[in-house]
Amino acid sequence: MRGLPAAWLHANDEIYSRLRGPAKNVTVLATALPDKVKFPTATGENEPMLMAITYGQGRVFHTTLGHVNSNDLPPILPLVCAGFAVTLQRGTEWAAAGKVTQKIPADFPTAEKTSVRTP
Repeated sequence: MRGLPAAWLHANDEIYSRLRGPAKNVTVLATALPDKVKFPTATGENEPMLMAITYGQGRVFHTTLGHVNSNDLPPILPLVCAGFAVTLQRGTEWAAAGKVTQKIPADFPTAEKTSVRTP
């Protein structure tokens, strides 16, 4: 998460809510707050989106970003969002190597706008 903005927008995606399980060895790295006006059944709570999990001697990077439904047509906005791509790549590098060498690209989203890459 080092170098990422404190807040940034992600392309239209589904927010997992009410996650369950033994939340052991979990560090929540990023959350999203569903809009109760648009989604009246949403919890209205900050929901975990990016997590780091230790598993024995291993590391797990978990993301709830990047949903695709059978009726979605390309480009799939959650998948072409620079925020999704960058966090997935950096999280995978951290899980594999224990450190992150990838820089934050100039097109990373901001708190004011998303950043969708043209495939």
